[in-house]
Amino acid sequence: MTSVSGGFVIEASQAAVAYAATPEAPALAAAGALGDREQVEAELDTILMTIREFWAQEPDMVMSHVAAITGRLTELEVLLHRVESRDRRYKQIRTMQVQKILDECDRQFKIASRLVEVRRQDMDTLRGMV
Repeated sequence: MTSVSGGFVIEASQAAVAYAATPEAPALAAAGALGDREQVEAELDTILMTIREFWAQEPDMVMSHVAAITGRLTELEVLLHRVESRDRRYKQIRTMQVQKILDECDRQFKIASRLVEVRRQDMDTLRGMV
């Protein structure tokens, strides 16, 4: 499976590594470009692979990744909305895939935020015990 990123065609597994390695990757991925249906779905698959690995990351990194991913998803949503009048298949991607991933990103951000708060409270508790 391939996707276009920054003008280069890369394998989905390489794209997943790029998404997981840096929060900047989603913002740089085909900035301003939509691509065909297969390319959009390949990028969404890569985003899902990244989200699947959030459980193993530090909460602050999850929050950074979510910020970058939601920025790209919002860009995709706008671009998909622009072309869906010409091709109704894009509406299905926007409503049934992009929106669901945005909802999951919201949930992941809330979880990570709560984990940061729990750690802060733990640190406060430890300071009080010393």
